[in-house]
Amino acid sequence: MQYIFYQKLKIEIYSRFIMTNFSDISIQLSQSGFVRHSLKSLEEIEAEIFFSIACNKDQIYRKKKGLFNQVNDIRVNVIANNTNFGNISPKISGKNIKILSVEDIKSDVNDIQLAELLNRSLVISTSNIFAEIGTVRLGDLASKLPNTIFVIHDYDNHHWINNNIQVAIFADVYVPAHQSENLMSSKVNPNILGGIPCGSNQWSMDFILNTGNLNLLSQRSNMPLGKYFFYEKFLHRNKTINTLTQTYPQIAFVKQDFHALSPEIKWKEWSGHKLHWISPVLNDLPIRFFDALITGGIPLIPSGLKPFVESLQIPEAFYATYGPLDILNPSELIDAQNSKFDRLGAPGVLERHRFTLKHFHIDAILEKLIVRTLELYGIAP
Repeated sequence: MQYIFYQKLKIEIYSRFIMTNFSDISIQLSQSGFVRHSLKSLEEIEAEIFFSIACNKDQIYRKKKGLFNQVNDIRVNVIANNTNFGNISPKISGKNIKILSVEDIKSDVNDIQLAELLNRSLVISTSNIFAEIGTVRLGDLASKLPNTIFVIHDYDNHHWINNNIQVAIFADVYVPAHQSENLMSSKVNPNILGGIPCGSNQWSMDFILNTGNLNLLSQRSNMPLGKYFFYEKFLHRNKTINTLTQTYPQIAFVKQDFHALSPEIKWKEWSGHKLHWISPVLNDLPIRFFDALITGGIPLIPSGLKPFVESLQIPEAFYATYGPLDILNPSELIDAQNSKFDRLGAPGVLERHRFTLKHFHIDAILEKLIVRTLELYGIAP
């Protein structure tokens, strides 16, 4: 049904788009329920409770900064699972990384030993792990660790609003991964680090250097790759993928958990395609964008994401953008980008791979989190 809808839309667009009166549409939308809801949200954000929370967070920050001001070294603990920081290296930015599981934190059996481990350290994790452990447990731990700095990288700040406001209130340092207005978060937390995306985390640095590199220059398919889980609430994304599937079957929804596949199988699949179609949730820059680059491919992203990608100083030659009409008729774009891939050849594959490995592998992302947090608290690197 979704494909039929977009085919009808395609016919209507080509027959009528020149006659569209955008002034009428703009007037209607400016008076819509969506806009009224947004305006109401802005009023609520101006509530004094946000300022009182921010004052308390600022007081905590200044106290912790004073405690760490003379510290020359600080331990780093990372709470990880298979899909969040699961493939980081044991030493990053010259520091030994202690990796803790979600169960290590959720269990209160060894609270005394856990408190000793986390005391006077950086504790870094993600919003997904925050949600998995729970606010009650983490809040209780934080209250017992007044000398510990909690850094949370928010992987879903663009749509998981109830979770991201909880994360922003809890964290000493809040790090949204995607472009968003972050209005509520900035009202309650004075310590927000921007410009640190999720990065590529499917493969460890050790795997890439010792195994993955062997397949980078293998033969690749001209068919773009784009396998996705289905999320019912993201209607436009679902229609887009179902429409593209009709022309390119490798862009499709899948039922199996790709996280369960071995690193070798995942690397072989990703490095077996020249192009990767990125269909984001709302306005996020997905992890798969960096997975495509680190395996030497060319990701195709919505044109609206280009400003964010430019702000990350990613060379324009490394990716391509598509517009709404390309979703309806993608063949011309795909052919042009396959030709671009062939023209850039092996040097292009290696350049994209090495650049991403250096700047946007999960090790590099964690290093940015560590370095910028140390700067924020005046701690010697």
